[in-house]
Order: sequence, then C-alpha cells, then structure tokens
Amino acid sequence: MSQMLAEIERIINEDVSNRVTQYDVLYEAITNSIHANATKIVCTLNSFDNLLNDNEGNEIADRKIDTIKVMDNGDGINDDNYNSFCKFRSNYKIKLGCKGVGRFTFLKVYDNAKYKSSLVDLQESRSFVFDSTFDTNNIIKTPEKIEENLTEILLERITPQYLNVNKNVDRREVLELNIIREKVLIHLIPTLFFYKKKGIDIEIYFVDGEKEDNVSITPDDIPNFLEKKFEIADKDNVTHTFILNHKLQKSNGTLYSFYCANSRTVCEFGDKDFKITLPYGYSGFLLLESEYFDKRVNNERNDFDIMPIRTDVFSTISWEMINSKLKNEISAIVTEGIPETQNINREKINEIQEERPYLIEYIEEDDIDMAGFLDKKYIIEKAKKKFDVAKEKFLANSGKSTYSDKELNEAIQITQNELVSYIFDRVQVIDRLKAMIEDKEKVEAVIHNLFMQKYSDDDYFVVGKNNLWLLDDRFTSYSYAASDKRIKDVLAQIGEESGETENINDKPDLSLFFSHNPLEPDRLKSVLIEIKPFDYDAKSDRKKFQGIQQLVDYVEAFKNKEKVEEIWAFLITDVDEKLEQRLRKDDYTPLFSTASPIFHRFYNLLGVSIYVINAKTLILDAEAKNKVFLDIIRKQHRLNELLK
Repeated sequence: MSQMLAEIERIINEDVSNRVTQYDVLYEAITNSIHANATKIVCTLNSFDNLLNDNEGNEIADRKIDTIKVMDNGDGINDDNYNSFCKFRSNYKIKLGCKGVGRFTFLKVYDNAKYKSSLVDLQESRSFVFDSTFDTNNIIKTPEKIEENLTEILLERITPQYLNVNKNVDRREVLELNIIREKVLIHLIPTLFFYKKKGIDIEIYFVDGEKEDNVSITPDDIPNFLEKKFEIADKDNVTHTFILNHKLQKSNGTLYSFYCANSRTVCEFGDKDFKITLPYGYSGFLLLESEYFDKRVNNERNDFDIMPIRTDVFSTISWEMINSKLKNEISAIVTEGIPETQNINREKINEIQEERPYLIEYIEEDDIDMAGFLDKKYIIEKAKKKFDVAKEKFLANSGKSTYSDKELNEAIQITQNELVSYIFDRVQVIDRLKAMIEDKEKVEAVIHNLFMQKYSDDDYFVVGKNNLWLLDDRFTSYSYAASDKRIKDVLAQIGEESGETENINDKPDLSLFFSHNPLEPDRLKSVLIEIKPFDYDAKSDRKKFQGIQQLVDYVEAFKNKEKVEEIWAFLITDVDEKLEQRLRKDDYTPLFSTASPIFHRFYNLLGVSIYVINAKTLILDAEAKNKVFLDIIRKQHRLNELLK
C-alpha cells in the first residue's frame, strides 16, 4: 500500500487557518475547475434545515449550507492531474499560482471530499475519496463510454469545528444564492478577467438543490479593466512593478478594491489601513496585482506576509510604501474619471477643518489630493501621528543652547497648533455644557466635574486639567485650587490654621487662590465657586437661593485669615424668572450681558462681591471669547489654499 507522503492531519491543523469558511472551500473548488480548463462550472448547494415559510410563502428562518457539489467540464482526473494531487506542494501548476495545498482547505471544513471524473480520452471514469487517511492507490478506474468530460467533487459531512449541535457551534454560511454569487464574483474577478483577455469565456452556475433556483456568472459580468503600471523601489533599491486594474463607472453601486495575487483577490484595501470610497452615483473596481504579492501571499490566500511600516530581508516593501504610491495613482484616475473631484476634496477638508483645525498643517499632500475619497478617520489619524512625531522631536531638542531657523520655525508651528488644539477642545467643552443645560442635568457632580474633577487639588498653572476658563481665563493660572475639599484641609494647604473657624468641615465646590509670586504666596486673592444643578423645573428658587448663603458661610470661614486678602464668590446655576425676582429683591444688581444678566451684590460687612451667573450666559461669553481665536485659525494661509 502506498500512502501519501505527508502527515495530512498536521497539514490541516498547522498549515490551514482556522479562519477558513465554506466560502474558501467554494473559491478553491471553482478555482481548481478553472485551472483544469473548465468553461462551465455548476455549484449545487443543499441544506438539511427545514424550509419554514409564513402564510405568504416567505422564508422565516435562514437555511444554511450543508453539502457542496461542484461539477465542471474541465480536463478531469487524468494521470498528470492525479499525480500532482498526490504530491504535497506540487509544482505542476505553479505558474497559475497554485501552491499545492488548496485541497487541504476542504478537510478543514469537511470530513472528506469525494471525487469522480469521466474522461473522454481514456473512455473511463475515475473516483476516490480524499480524507485524513488518504491512500494514493485507492483510486477506482472503470471503463465506460464517455461522450464529454465531467468532473465532480462532493463535500457532505461538516467537521465538528464548524457544526456541533451539542456545543452550540454553527459556522455554516447562509444559503442565499445572490449573496453567494456576488462574493464568488468579487473574489474571482481577476481570474475571470485574466481568462477573458485570453479569449476564454467561463460560466459559473449556482443551484439551490432543494428549491431548484439558480443564478449565474457569465462573461458579461466581467468588466473590461483599464491598466496602469507603476514601480516601487524597495529598501535595497530593487524596483518592483505593480499593476492597477481599474474600472470606474457612473452608476449607483459599490467600489470594490482588492490586493490580488496569482490572479485572485486576497484582501481589501481597507484591511491594510487604506479605506477609499466613491461619491454617490459612482461605482467600480480597483485591483492591484504584482509578482511581489504573488510571492508573499499566505497558503489560504487571505493575507500577505508584508509588514505595515517596517521592512526586513523578506518583506522589503511595507504596506505604507505600497499605499503611498497607490494613493497617487488612484488620485490621477479619480481626477480624470470624476469631474466633481475638486469639490468633493474641498468638502472633506472643510469637515476636517471644523472637527480638527489644528491638524490641517499635518495632512499629507497626497491625502489632500484625494481627500474626498478617503475615510475621514484615516486622514485624521495619519495627521495626528505626524503631529505627535513633530511634538516628540521638538521636546527631544529642547534645552539646546542654540537653534537653527528651521528648528525655531518648527517650534513656533507646533506651539501654534497646540494652542489651536486647546482652543478647539474648549469648543467641545462648551458643547457639553450646552447639552447639560438642554437636558436639565440634575446630578451636581456631573456639572462639577466639567469645571474641575471633584476631590482634586492642583498647584500653580495646570491648563488642561480643568475648564475654569468658562468663568474667566485668569482662573486657569492659580497658585492653588481645591475641588470639593473641606475648608479645614484647604486652609492647611495654604499655610493657615483653621483655629476656631466655624464650618471648617464644609466643602466649597471650588476654592481658588492667586498670588503675584506663586513661589512665595504671602498675600492671596481667593475665588469661591458654588455650582447648582440645572433642573430648574424641579428646584424652587428658594432652594437655589440657598446657594448664596452657602457662599456667605464659606467666605466667613476664609475671611480675615492672614494670607487671604480678597475674596470673590460665584454661584453658577440656571437662573429662571422666579430666581431673578428673588435676586432683585435682595439688592442684586443686573450687569449687562448678551444673554440673561449676571447678578452682582457687594456685601459691605464682609467686603465681598458675590455674582450669580446663569449657565447659558457662561456659554455665550465663552463662545464669544473663543470666536476670535477660531476666526484666526480658519484664516490660516495653508488652509485657505487647500479650500480654494
């Protein structure tokens, strides 16, 4: 007995990915038929699931594929083909991209594959079963009168790894002919196009074995691609040729973009961090192939041995190098084929300007040229990485005694964009505050944390840790700030004893202290802030007004301490009509504001000013302060050039 000279179980377990599906089985079987010179291929699919229909005859549950039978009129199992089949990694059809391992995919999903072939030249039929114990001598040859070649592969018993009812495992694909046809067409378009160019027309039929429905792929479904060649020099300066087969058309549909190997699609552009789309009303294909890909495709033909950014002895070109060049080629194609390209690019750049204006300077030129066709997130993430690299370089060079003009210009640009980033973050904070007001936020802690994280304390100048600029930009440069800390602890922090001070365990929402010299804060000015919920419908004006008395108590606790020279106090809430009336009765004076007024009263005995500020007023004032910066940002020279 002659056994196949390979450990089939090891090949299945180690050389065939666990990610393969019934689609991979179908792709492999059809591709084998094409490589056997078949021009008509019939795929019959069956399901053991019951047909469940509603009263109108519509299916109410998905039927899934159980058996697959592929028949073709190709060369069949002649001696050359069978000898190649019996040899692991045979070189017999290596020029067609065959690796000699595809048939093992069948045994990953199915227990065995039953082959039967009728051969006109030999006037005999041949059959055998391929499984993990395959014996190369167990082929049955039977003399018969044969009028045409016909070869069949039947796959029936699914392995437990793909179907195990007891373990709730079911990895079968849904038996939906139109979906199956579409996926096979997309996967095999390069192969079918290659044969069509040679004048060989191939028809593929898909049949539902129970319902007897069928769909097909014909030569009319294969586009006539245009071809564009370009070259990429690898890390060793060796040039590799790439071919971009492309077809853009003005019709509603989808853009299919694939990296290909050996005239088969392998993976989508998006799988390698290159997401591209077409505007509404356009569809098409982009298929990139190269001998470089052919040599680096994996056994399952669903990925490549190419690294994202780095290169080495084997992977001499990275995806970053490939996609950078590919992007330029596609840019020229879409500019020629889609007249609206410039307007589409402008719209996308406008969107990014609104969302991340500080990254505009770091968008790559080739991304700008086809911005409208790239995923916005993809553009932003690349620009952000470039920005972060520039910042790291800037920090690494800090502390030098002298700087070149280039280094100074780079430092100025980074500083400017850091400021833009900060101003833009403020816009997002304002938007969050707006949402809290609209939603009538009831939880005081949620509002509190927007201004400054509860239970925290900070030393001098900590821009970015808080949003106290909502009240006044000066409040971001304090010598000490405490959030929801006991008066006793705050006094201790600024070097004061609480002594007999009343309310020493009370906790102001925010306590800020300022000094002309933060290193020697001998005389401090203080700001106390109390924040109340925005659910004004649920809270009475009396309840809100109590916040003023709280502020008075806090002021008295801090007042007359040796280091605390002056105190201002703020109550932030949503000022409704009733609260406004109560404030006026209590001698609060309305100060001018574009929204509802800010109410102010000076307490003579305390020598303290208390302000009551409507949260909506905070928003309008903050937006007005930011508007000046945002207008400058949007008038940046490079941005204007991009948007012309």
